Amino acid sequence: MNEYVTAYLKGAVMQLLFALAPLLSAVAALVVRDGPNYVKIKGVSLLGSGCPAGTADVQVDATGSLFEATFSQYEVETGPGTYPSDWRKNCKLTLNMEFQSGFQDHFYKLLTNVFRFTIVETDMIGFAEIPAGVKGQCTNTFSFTGNGAEHVDYKIALNGHYSGTFDLQSRPGIFSWSPCGGSTAILNMNTACNITPTKLPALIAVDHISGKLTVKFAVDWRPCPK
Repeated sequence: MNEYVTAYLKGAVMQLLFALAPLLSAVAALVVRDGPNYVKIKGVSLLGSGCPAGTADVQVDATGSLFEATFSQYEVETGPGTYPSDWRKNCKLTLNMEFQSGFQDHFYKLLTNVFRFTIVETDMIGFAEIPAGVKGQCTNTFSFTGNGAEHVDYKIALNGHYSGTFDLQSRPGIFSWSPCGGSTAILNMNTACNITPTKLPALIAVDHISGKLTVKFAVDWRPCPK
């Protein structure tokens, strides 16, 4: 290859790089682009045998980052006179969250990214009276609607003899793809308590569940469906 051809190719490459500069800048800006300016809990709904309608109360603070649910009938009982429906109770808390997207202009509609939601201080507080030879357990399972395969479980064993209060602390760090063209996410917190065996008298009573929501963002992009 002679020097004239080499010089021509170098010039062509430089022109191409100059032409692509705006696009490369846009891509770079996309990679370092911040996440939403805010994420708020807009509401919490309850469903389950441990929280029938009218037996639980939910409060969300003005910032949308703190919530508390209190219960009056979240009780697991075993022993004479009890039924299978008494031996296990559950309550599913559905946290409806809203975030300011900021990715909804032209080019950014083509991509979506990962939002990592972390509930840093979740406490399930209650009382248990478990005799020797009997085992109790409470479980919290966290997952996002649409991404149920990715879940985090927390458990506390209440094995007899146990008498007193308990606090099931959960510190999950799970992720969900932000919806294409949307600005909401649904975090599910499935709670459940059970006692085995069921012949001896025993009790688990859940008083309240509280939590604080914080959010971290990961730069990991994928195409939105067409």
